[in-house]
Amino acid sequence: MATVNPIELNPIESFYRAHSDAVYAFLVSLCRDPVWAEDLMQDTFVKATRSMGGYRGGNPRSWLFSIARSVFIDDTRRRRAVPVEEIEDGATRDSDVTERMLIERSLSKLPERQRTALLLTDMAGLSYAEVADVLGCSNAAVKVLIHRARVSFRAHYTETSS
Repeated sequence: MATVNPIELNPIESFYRAHSDAVYAFLVSLCRDPVWAEDLMQDTFVKATRSMGGYRGGNPRSWLFSIARSVFIDDTRRRRAVPVEEIEDGATRDSDVTERMLIERSLSKLPERQRTALLLTDMAGLSYAEVADVLGCSNAAVKVLIHRARVSFRAHYTETSS
């Protein structure tokens, strides 16, 4: 009897394995809490598997990011506020950790749509068209969002690092 790869038997598990790391990284960058991101990721894949019939084709990762963003927004509304941790003066001297904290703090100051557009293009590697699908707007609007996000990010980063 031939051995069958269990992943071939379960396309949902294969789909999860192919995209879970990217969805998790995206959610961590949105909520800045690894435990919360795990919960959101689980909710994202549950919602995605229930909506597979409504999937219109295209890039499955951008479709998942759209669902993840929606799950994050819904959960944030339920929680009423996402705490932003402040960097304590002198908390660390490690330049890599300090740099990461400065980046996270600067990202947290961006409006949600700008932050999402920037993360989807720069971190997740989505095209402007794919980001437009995720955010439900035009390519031109995405270009403006990303431009404004980069300008604001630079200003916040420069201000925070001074």
